[in-house]
Amino acid sequence: MQRKTWLLGAAIAGGSLIIGIAVGVFLMKLWTRPLAPSLPTLVPTATQGVLPTDTPTKGPTPTQAPAATATPLPTNTPTPTPEPMCGGPASMNILAIGTNRGFYDLADVIRVIHIDFVTGDVYVVPLPRDLKVNLPPKATTYPSPQKINEGYFLGTPLWQWGAPRSGGAALLAQTLAYNFGITTDHYVIVSGKGFRDLVDAVGGVQVYLPAPVVDEGQAHANFPAGPQTLDGYHTWLLARIRHNNGGDFGRIARQNMILKALLKRVTSPAILPRLPQMARLYSSLVITDLSPQQISQLICLLQKMDNPKDHFHFYAVPNDLLKQTAESVYAGQVKDLRDVLLWDERYKQWLHEAINGKIQP
Repeated sequence: MQRKTWLLGAAIAGGSLIIGIAVGVFLMKLWTRPLAPSLPTLVPTATQGVLPTDTPTKGPTPTQAPAATATPLPTNTPTPTPEPMCGGPASMNILAIGTNRGFYDLADVIRVIHIDFVTGDVYVVPLPRDLKVNLPPKATTYPSPQKINEGYFLGTPLWQWGAPRSGGAALLAQTLAYNFGITTDHYVIVSGKGFRDLVDAVGGVQVYLPAPVVDEGQAHANFPAGPQTLDGYHTWLLARIRHNNGGDFGRIARQNMILKALLKRVTSPAILPRLPQMARLYSSLVITDLSPQQISQLICLLQKMDNPKDHFHFYAVPNDLLKQTAESVYAGQVKDLRDVLLWDERYKQWLHEAINGKIQP
């Protein structure tokens, strides 16, 4: 009887162990599984905009003097390489896309965010929506040239039947690799509606406008100069205005101002009571291929910043690197005369240096 009891207990313990391991494996897969389909593998080639590296010029070989007997110097102990914080990788490039309204719309905001997990620095680099680009022929059948914001919309399920919900991010990421040699590891898509709801959830953002921003024709907006607190709708409106207000350059500057104000708001201790409301907005706010584990690493990195303002570096595109003109580009399959921004190797060089934090914002 005692032996049967012992065998029964061993069987229950073994079964519990197996179930526990299975549950652990399942939860680990969920923890590391992307929340949406991942980006395709991006391997830029020389024809896709990779910048050439300088080869050092070889000079004449100096005449060698006879070897002299010297006292050996003490060997220096190598400085250990700092480990990435929060269990993250050494660095990560995220393609951040903000749409006009829903997830499947034109990309009004395009940023490449480089996160350095060793230093804790974050570099936010804009790509104007009116950039004239060629779509990668192996990724799509749509004609070129197009505006870069179309490089997102044409890949979405709204335009391309049967495309995954990550299709727009995939096509845009491939477009960046094809034209500029920029590779991105992950993407975050923020819907215009979700952005408005988020700003309302945090209680609005405070901005200072050095001059009035007026667009009575297209946006029907009139923002006075000076400090003001904006709700979600008016923040979204200010982020979109460009006509007669500096074009894409002015819009990027105002978007950076709004992002800084929003960052200040969400990292304030006063935001804690609003976190449950913000969490409920997730499904309407974001599509991302980051896993719960990676999101946890990013939150951990943010928490380690004594002053996030010192670690976030927002770039604005130098005006002299782009030329604004009107050219024939496609909107989908239809060719039309539109305002575009032309770029060259100088802009490509600036993009690479800014993303890697090699130049000052």
